[in-house]
Amino acid sequence: MASTRNKNTPGDYKLEQKAYMNRHFNIMNIEKQTANNKTFPGNGLLQGKVASRDLANNYTDIESKLFGIGSSNLVEPLPITIPEIYSYPSLNVMNKIPLIVPNKLIIETNQRANYLS
Repeated sequence: MASTRNKNTPGDYKLEQKAYMNRHFNIMNIEKQTANNKTFPGNGLLQGKVASRDLANNYTDIESKLFGIGSSNLVEPLPITIPEIYSYPSLNVMNKIPLIVPNKLIIETNQRANYLS
C-alpha cells in the first residue's frame, strides 16, 4: 500500500534533514554562543552564567585537579597544574559612592560621667 502522506516525499525529507543540520549547527557552534566583548560584572551588575572555557585556557586541567581526577595514580603522577587565567575588564553601570569610615572609637577610662552634674 502506498503512502499518501507528505512525509515520504523526497522534498520533505530534504527539508527535515536541513532543519536537523541547522539545529545541530546552532547548538555546536561555539562562536555563535559567546559574546564579542567579554567583561566581568562590576558595580550594579549580578554575576551571570560564564562558561569554563571563557575563564581559563587550561580549564579541563584545573577542573580535573579540583575534582581529584588522577590523584591516586601511583605509576605516573600528574604534573603540577599552573592555571592560565584570562583577565577581563569589569563593566560598571553605576558609580560607587565612596565609603566614609569614622575614626576608631577610643573609650577613655579616666573620664567617668558624674551623675550629679
